[in-house]
This record gives sequence, structure tokens and C-alpha cells, in this order.
Amino acid sequence: MRTPMIGGVAAAVLLAASWANAGEVMVDGRKVAYREWGAGDRTLVMVSGLGDGAETFDGVGPRLAQGLRVIAYDRAGYGGSADDPGVHDAVRAEAELKGLLAALNIQRPVLLGHSLGGVFAAHFAARNPREVAGLVLEETRPTGFTDACKVKIKRGCEFPPLLKYAFPPGGRREIEALSLTERQEAEAAGGATPTLILTRANTGQGGFDGLWLSQQAKLVQRWPAARLVAAPKGGHYVHRDARDWFVSEVSSFLTALGVVSKKVVYTLPGGEAADARVWSG
Repeated sequence: MRTPMIGGVAAAVLLAASWANAGEVMVDGRKVAYREWGAGDRTLVMVSGLGDGAETFDGVGPRLAQGLRVIAYDRAGYGGSADDPGVHDAVRAEAELKGLLAALNIQRPVLLGHSLGGVFAAHFAARNPREVAGLVLEETRPTGFTDACKVKIKRGCEFPPLLKYAFPPGGRREIEALSLTERQEAEAAGGATPTLILTRANTGQGGFDGLWLSQQAKLVQRWPAARLVAAPKGGHYVHRDARDWFVSEVSSFLTALGVVSKKVVYTLPGGEAADARVWSG
């Protein structure tokens, strides 16, 4: 049974870790803003989806940062990062991430990408397999999904052109480059990188969600060392809709990589119990 003192200490540790350190580095002469939680010899780098900056991971970053360095960053034209008038495709995202890793002296991180961020993370891992220790793909669109959707669903398969104006500059440029990114994604060969694929809850219904879940198996084909898991609840934002489950699954994956030394139990504000894991040095 946990004593009040132990619970209080654990809560204090979590509270201290919940505050992200904001920083910025120069990549190819342009400012890139990032958030950082925790510290350690190993690093988890989180790549946000279309329309989102680093802030989307505020709810999970500190919970994954127990003895681990966790980084989330704003791509060009998002949040605190300077815009770039160039083409915002997967190749550009790869160069930006490579520059960020070099500027922060990060070697062989685990990459975690949500949605389009998963496409970018997978592209990076496929082209730089020796530079990535592991890969987590959350709700990542598989290669060829748009074509399959047009055949089976027929509507809602492509991004509405006018909707791009509701996005920040970086998001608009990424939308304009989606077709190019899809071609680049198809050309990437996948690989043997240990991979965890997390997707939305299986509601048992057809339509878009049913097609999406069935197509996730294509990601496993591209990443043979992958494990595919559907969330118990929620939709596209698994890291928000099923936060506790998300943290548990990611932590278990990191444990399986053999870089975790011990399990730490802490208490969230309000008394909710949750798990974190400390990475070995």
C-alpha cells in the first residue's frame, strides 16, 4: 500500500515534469521552436499532425518524460517556428527533422508521429534506418488509402481545398504538397525498425472508419517488425481521447525496446493512478 508521503513525492515529481522547457534552434538559417520535458540519455521526438504544433502533445509529453528526454517541435510555419515559402513535402520535413536532431545533439531517437506527422516520421525512418531506434505511428494514413477510399467510400477522401485557409501557413503549404508527399511515401521502402502502430477504436461500423482500420494493416506490411493496436475508445486523436491507454502502450513499447530500467508509479492530480517508466542510461 502506498503511503501518503510516497504518493505526495510522486505527485510532486510529476508536477515538476509537467512544465515544458521552451526553446529554439536555428536549422538552415531558420528558427525552429520546440518543447522539452524531462532529461536522460535517450530521447523520444514527437511529430505533430496536420494543423497542430508541439502543443498537441502537452497532455502526454510530461507523462512519458520520467527519466527520458522528450521533444516536440513546431514545423515551419507553425507556432513559434519561422515560415518557409518552399514546398512542404516529406523530403522537406525529413531535412528539417535531421537539422533539429543535429542542433539538439540527439542520436538515434524513438520517433512518434501523429497523422501526417506519422507519415513524416515513417519517411524519415525509411530513409535513415540507422538513425532511428524505434517508431510509433499514431493514426497514420497508409500508402494508397486515398485511392482505396475513392473506390469504396467515394466521398470525403480528399482534403477540401478551401479548408486549407483555416490552417496556419505551414499547414496550408503541407496541404498543397499532399500529393507529392503521398508519392514520396509510396517510394519509401519501410524497413525493419521496431514499430508500434496505434489507431482509433474499432466501433464495428463500416464506412470511413471501417476502411481506415482495415487499411492500417498495410502499415504492418511496410514495417514487418510492427505491432498494430486499436484504442479502446476515441477517434483520430488517440493521444487525447484515450490518454492513459496511449501512455501505457507507448511506455510498454519503449520497455520492449530494452531501454527501460524500471517502472515508476505516480499519482495524477485528483488521485488518478498512472504509470511511467524510467529509461536506462
